[in-house]
Amino acid sequence: MKSTFKVFLPLAFLALTLRSCSKDDNPEPEEIVQENIPALDAKVASWMTTAGMPGMTIAVSKNGKLVYKKAYGVSDKETNTPVTNESRFRMASVSKLITSAAIMKLVQNGSLTLDQKVFGTGAILGTTYGTQPYPANVAAVTVNHLLHHTSGGWGNATNDPAFLDITWTSDQVFNYTLNNTPLANAPGTAFAYSNFNYMVLARIIEKVSGKTYQQFVTENILTPSGATQTAIAGIALADRKPNEVKYYGQQGDATWSYDKMNLPRSDGAMGWMGTSTDLLRFVTALDSSATRPDILNGQTIKTMVTPSANSTGLGFTFGCGWVVEGGEWFWWGSLPGTFGILYRNANGICISALANSRQQPNPNNSLYSFVDIINYIAFDQSIPWQDIDQF
Repeated sequence: MKSTFKVFLPLAFLALTLRSCSKDDNPEPEEIVQENIPALDAKVASWMTTAGMPGMTIAVSKNGKLVYKKAYGVSDKETNTPVTNESRFRMASVSKLITSAAIMKLVQNGSLTLDQKVFGTGAILGTTYGTQPYPANVAAVTVNHLLHHTSGGWGNATNDPAFLDITWTSDQVFNYTLNNTPLANAPGTAFAYSNFNYMVLARIIEKVSGKTYQQFVTENILTPSGATQTAIAGIALADRKPNEVKYYGQQGDATWSYDKMNLPRSDGAMGWMGTSTDLLRFVTALDSSATRPDILNGQTIKTMVTPSANSTGLGFTFGCGWVVEGGEWFWWGSLPGTFGILYRNANGICISALANSRQQPNPNNSLYSFVDIINYIAFDQSIPWQDIDQF
């Protein structure tokens, strides 16, 4: 008994010592505490008041680190529920940037080329849609034309196919559009901002990959970049997903936030929803920076943000979905009840913002006024960004 105790005591003491050393050598990580930036918060609050936004989130990264994230206002006016950084919003046309990245992934993998024809015998989608023979302009459309909004028509300035009868299937929309909405210009010769182009790109992704659009994008773009809270949005109020905000239309939009837009059918053009932080995870995974691993290689990213002939319109020059102005890449989204923007600067600053309304009577005013906030964040050297990473 005596000898056993002598053996046990050193062992017990050793175990206690090891536990103590282990605790000291591996301390609990300190909780990241973000400090508010009052000047930025004041600018956002002022913009929200002017634009009539019930709630929004904004996120900022610097050199691949999430240095600021902030929630403002309410996600549900009826219950006065506040927006949080985990609140999810429809992204509207910011969705096009996700579709562009997925197409470029297929190009990088050698599964697709940008100059491939889309419609017609031997083309990617063959003769699946519409009535044969296709007009010459339709048969001439390439993947590159769709990406750069230079297909020759199908633009949202006239009768946007994305907003046809919400009870129609995707096939019905495609058949109707190909049969009844001719391309006014030869592909490649004129710009027309087009939701339908990006609906077609989503079907190309499905045809080439053998997976659903959502499955391919999730597996190859969103999950690798860490954007796990991003999903396809619903149609009705009852379709809201966990942490999703409510949407509020202004003036003529008042009855359009629900039940009049088939977002799942328009998936590649404007169908995604998620958080501002997820959008930053996405953009910092294809920003040509070494700070976070990119999901596309350098040459593919360069191709993605290179304009093509005649890809200028709406006052902007477009690469593949992205507006490209020197070292700045961005695009925004606007739907009844939704405003969103995603911005990347070569100086290391990336910005995302999502809101649950859009300004009326001219939704573009939301963008023009928010540019002041973008410029402040991207270029004001006095902003005291913390050296933290909240990704």
